[in-house]
Amino acid sequence: MNRRRELGLITLLLLLAVLLRAWDLSRLPAGFSSDELVYIRLTEAVRQGDVAVYYHAGDEQGRAGIYAIGNALVTALVGDGLLGYRVMVFWGGLLALALLYRLARRLFGPGVALIALGVMAVNLRAVLLARTATAESLVPLYVLITLYALVAAFNLYREIRFRAPGTLPFAALALLLGVSGYLHYTTLVLGPLAALFFLHLVLTKQPLSRRVWSMLMFVLVLATVVAVPYIVSTLREASASEPYVVWAERPRGVIDLIDGLLQAVGGVIWQGDARVTHNVSETPLLGPLMAVLLLLGVIRAVRHWRDPRYALLLMVLAAGLLTDSWVQRAPTFSANLVALPAIYILVGVGAVTLWRALRAQGRQQWLRPLAVGLVAVLLVNVILVRARLFQDWAQDARVAEVYQASLGRLAAYLDRTPDDLPVSICAARLNVPQVAGLSTRQILPLMMHREGMNLRHSDCRGGLVLIDAGAPMRFAFADLDHRSEMPPELADWLKDGEPIPVEGLPAGSVLYLDVEQRIRDSGGYWGTLSQTYFVPEDNGQNAPAQLPVTLEQNLTFAGYDPAALNAREPGGTPVVLVTYWRVDGPLPHNLGIFAHVLAYWENPDSGERSLVLEPWAEANALDVVPAELESRDIFAQVSFIWLSDSLRPGEYALMVGAYTGSVYNRLGVLDRATGERRGQQLFLGDIDLVLSGELNLAAGGGS
Repeated sequence: MNRRRELGLITLLLLLAVLLRAWDLSRLPAGFSSDELVYIRLTEAVRQGDVAVYYHAGDEQGRAGIYAIGNALVTALVGDGLLGYRVMVFWGGLLALALLYRLARRLFGPGVALIALGVMAVNLRAVLLARTATAESLVPLYVLITLYALVAAFNLYREIRFRAPGTLPFAALALLLGVSGYLHYTTLVLGPLAALFFLHLVLTKQPLSRRVWSMLMFVLVLATVVAVPYIVSTLREASASEPYVVWAERPRGVIDLIDGLLQAVGGVIWQGDARVTHNVSETPLLGPLMAVLLLLGVIRAVRHWRDPRYALLLMVLAAGLLTDSWVQRAPTFSANLVALPAIYILVGVGAVTLWRALRAQGRQQWLRPLAVGLVAVLLVNVILVRARLFQDWAQDARVAEVYQASLGRLAAYLDRTPDDLPVSICAARLNVPQVAGLSTRQILPLMMHREGMNLRHSDCRGGLVLIDAGAPMRFAFADLDHRSEMPPELADWLKDGEPIPVEGLPAGSVLYLDVEQRIRDSGGYWGTLSQTYFVPEDNGQNAPAQLPVTLEQNLTFAGYDPAALNAREPGGTPVVLVTYWRVDGPLPHNLGIFAHVLAYWENPDSGERSLVLEPWAEANALDVVPAELESRDIFAQVSFIWLSDSLRPGEYALMVGAYTGSVYNRLGVLDRATGERRGQQLFLGDIDLVLSGELNLAAGGGS
């Protein structure tokens, strides 16, 4: 083939590969899967200086650290977010294409290399790997680098060329074999594979220098030295190691192994991995025609098994399929990664074998249709990959769920919108791990590239942040379904919000909100109707407190909804106390708000009443993130206080206050005029507990 034409075809195929892998890279998938979030956590751990061989990251499986170290270096250069965390695997996918071509051309010539490059360029599995921020995405690249080092060390082209072995290629091979376990459990086969390949060279009496034996000892020693930390860590904590995955997922019998092998072969030919994070609609790795060419390539390789080139491909193919059959019975695309380079090259071998067979039989008239057919198959694959990836996969509801798509689209909106308005975000279960040991509010920043965003988080089912005393802001829902779960007292603050359209999110997911004037009006309402009293620490006489009331550590009690003091019956609906607080400076990170219902004890002799300090009912919580709040922010906290049906009818005192860490470590309440400490809680008033009939009577009289 003309070299200029070859370079033109290489360029065309690489540009096609770049287009399929780079198009909408930060939007498809729209967020991160749990596996990606695990590796992102590892990346962030490395960036913070925590470098280790193995990591635990929110699930039961340990993971090796070399991917995280590499991604930490890359993200330090390009940034993070939906695009930044995927840049390394994107680059890795393109480098794998270049290496695949280089290796195939060295072993089998430009024809096989071009076909292998074309197959990998438009292969759906290869495209998805280049969009997935996990260690397994780099396995094909690592395998290709190792294979290239292996053939370079033994000077293998289309045959073994005799020469004295050089130190550099063997040193590179030793380093790659020693490091292989640090990436992924599938790459553990590379060491045994290299040993088998050398054994094959010896048994088939290839022209090897006697110095090869000393070089092999050099490889063994150097690889062992490099692998020492890995071996020590594995022995110390076996359950966190990559080899443990192979042991834990082992087949339970011969039948399982055979079934797994059939499924592994089937995953390549007729039905692929069912997981949406690894595949689209259980699509096999190769289409029907490519599977036929693969079969032809395997047949030729088996027939020429003494040739080191074909033997190497067969070993790599077998290693990947056996790993897949060993780990799970079902097709598992995360386990057959080592086989991918061999599969792509064997397709090229099969196509060239068919071409040569037709030419040898004098059927020249079939050669041009075969070439046209291969080009047509390439174009059809491009169309199919485009439809499956950018339509079927992109619109799959399972993909949206697995990749936290709603959160990803919100992150993309915040990243790309040049709006400096602060954002108050409703994210349920603020500190409860949801995916990969991370809460929703921890996942959102990982999806964003933009830094310095003025964000506040709250669980709007119990808390709400009005930034800068209600000045113009944006209010966003991590999940719009949470709006229907908001208490009416909090939902009422959003009633006048103007929806901001966001691509991919339901209407109303983001609101423009301006309640500054309403906050001012509410201050007068609270000051008039929300009576508040200082409670002396020596249980003395309560004294009126003028709102707002200052507390220690930059917190001010702004007011509350007096509806919480309405009469009720024991065991009925809870007391719903909505309190409002103003931030005057940095708050303790472990701040909490308490609301307690206390009983009275009456002295039988004097008739005087005093409070029983142990609460009969209480709510201790804070549904905002104190560390995010800034001066002039107003936050609301809804306290749901359930009253036991065993409580006797009568008057009960409602108390409120703030604490740090433990409810017993309360913030002092200060006199605004003098700064004097006036206790550690505020008295809001008495709640009348009455029997059901009396409650109805009181309600009727009031009407």
